[in-house]
Amino acid sequence: MTRLFRYFYASDLIAVVGASVSYIAIYWTCAQLLSPAELALLIGGVFLIRFVSSSLIGPWIDRVEPVRLLKSTVLIRFLVLFFVWFLLTQTETTLVPLLVLLVVQTFLQVIGGNTAFKVVTRIVDAEKLPVANAYLSTLDRIGTLAGLLAGGMLIARFSIETILVLEAILHVIAWFLLFPIRSMSVDAVAEKTTYWSDLRAGFRYLLQDARLIRILVFGIIANWMITPANALLAPFAKDVLQGGAHTFSLLELALVIGGIGMSLLYARFADRLDLTQMFRLSILLQGVFTLAVGLTTTLPFAFSGMLLLGMALSLFGIPFATLLQQTTPDALLGRIRSAMVAASTLCSAICFALSSYLTTMFAIETVFVLFSGTGLLATVLLMRFKRTKTHDHVRRDEAG
Repeated sequence: MTRLFRYFYASDLIAVVGASVSYIAIYWTCAQLLSPAELALLIGGVFLIRFVSSSLIGPWIDRVEPVRLLKSTVLIRFLVLFFVWFLLTQTETTLVPLLVLLVVQTFLQVIGGNTAFKVVTRIVDAEKLPVANAYLSTLDRIGTLAGLLAGGMLIARFSIETILVLEAILHVIAWFLLFPIRSMSVDAVAEKTTYWSDLRAGFRYLLQDARLIRILVFGIIANWMITPANALLAPFAKDVLQGGAHTFSLLELALVIGGIGMSLLYARFADRLDLTQMFRLSILLQGVFTLAVGLTTTLPFAFSGMLLLGMALSLFGIPFATLLQQTTPDALLGRIRSAMVAASTLCSAICFALSSYLTTMFAIETVFVLFSGTGLLATVLLMRFKRTKTHDHVRRDEAG
């Protein structure tokens, strides 16, 4: 990969590690100050912020040069961390500054993630996008894993103030690493538009483009199928596998290891793989492996199933990102990507609530089977419908 991509990769990795360290420290500190119900409400509020900001931030991202916006986002995160650290050290208040930090960081993370998605298309050639997205997939998983492990160890030995200082330093380093990436001139817009007209244009383009609709529909189905693995993994480890926190950690670790392994494999063989075929295959595999996890009652088989599921998730994410980048005009990429994230977030919230309700009527393993089984059925029917429709078009063309 190019020198600029390596700088971008290093900067993003450092920022992800820092954010993961502070998030686990913030949540742990809040857990000491809030009741379980209040903490659950807090997590739900963060989910809501992600959904709302993802839905509305797209037009603004498309109006600002992405490299400059990404640098500004990283710098603002440093300034916010420093300000909260100052409040914690100079006042007796703890909960309110941390809640404010959590809200601001969530908002900035949405901006940064969508902006970085556009920056990649500027520093990587189109034919190298699958490889770049594969490496970025490893970055997200390795960075999150390292940050969570480090955060767990740091919060046990240091104060929240010390951890915030550490993250602030990491964001300064990430900011400096972005310096070699130069901002590019943005073509002047001939027609003056408003924020709301830009927002409507993004949603209108998404709804009118059949390729993007297919990507979105398959993405929603994939979200549906893996819901139990995301929402019910802890009770699955406890009640089905008869394990404890260690068992839950092993299953989460298997998911991350599988994702890293597939990302590295994809980067190695990206030139030989068909994006669309890999995308569809990954959706089927997610359903199959989630179903396999739901049908097992032993840790070795569950660990293997989660490992394979992690590989399938990574196999899904890389083509998903690349197809989105290749099928969307650059001027609309921020809006389309943020709309996709918003739809995915809303789908996850609904699926989480539904899975929670279903556990009151069915066993946990049955919920795994219900979600993965219905998702697999929907995927097969949708793919068959697409194939039948294509054959009909071919026959009409031959007849004409």
